[in-house]
Amino acid sequence: MQNGAVEAFRAMMAERLSKKPEILDALVPSFSVGCRRLTPGPGYLEALVEDNVDFVSDKITSITPSSVVLETGREVPLDVLVCATGFNTSSPPPFYVEGKNGLSLQKKFTPWPETYLTMSTDGFPNFFMMLGPNSAIGTGSLTMMIETEGDYIIKCLRKLQREDYVSMAPKRERVADFSEYTQEYFKGTVYMDECNSWYRSEGGKGNRITGLWPGSTLHCLETLRSPRWEDFEFESRDDNKLRWLGNGWSVTHMPGGGDPAWYLEPRFMSVPPAGKPEEDEEFKMRPFMY
Repeated sequence: MQNGAVEAFRAMMAERLSKKPEILDALVPSFSVGCRRLTPGPGYLEALVEDNVDFVSDKITSITPSSVVLETGREVPLDVLVCATGFNTSSPPPFYVEGKNGLSLQKKFTPWPETYLTMSTDGFPNFFMMLGPNSAIGTGSLTMMIETEGDYIIKCLRKLQREDYVSMAPKRERVADFSEYTQEYFKGTVYMDECNSWYRSEGGKGNRITGLWPGSTLHCLETLRSPRWEDFEFESRDDNKLRWLGNGWSVTHMPGGGDPAWYLEPRFMSVPPAGKPEEDEEFKMRPFMY
């Protein structure tokens, strides 16, 4: 399938560049399909073959107030120079974040970031990220992944509030485990082919994939569906870890606090489907989860 995709993409590019076939070799990638985000976008190749467009692949050695000088010595006059340099996607956040013992997130994520399920890291209590390292995806719905990360973080916040904890942070061992799992997953995948990509560390040239989730979108959704609380370290407000039980009353006993007989309402009754529950279409659409 990969070999067929390479041939198909090359044939498509050759067709769209047929007016200027001499620029084909400069544009056709030498790496496998998917090693980096698929480019170019719609209309780009068509624009390059227009009569009023010159395609120049020689490196620029210097820039003057009115031109660029190429490595061949040719000087190209211009009115506007647009520098499309992209983004420094593998760098730590530009804003300062400090964890325990004065450790900064910039230093923690050098030379590459290590996280627990992309959203947190050890030594940084109550610190959660959305679209952090290894949070993107090569194919599938990124929107669903972002929403699932948000749901996961909310579950953590609710646990902190409900059970009266001061802070929570992933254990160092679990961060190391996820880092090892991530790198093992990407071995032998198309993302490790010879290409410069924002998926990779060290500005796109490193040997670690720091941009993508180690699996499919659906794999991510199931992974983040139910937090593993045993993977975290919790700091309690009190020596009695069950202080959160309160005074023994439910808020439903208080005025405006709800219905003290809510479990009798039909919408809260769990009634198994007739016949074989395991064959119910609603339950079969996604994997069983505790």
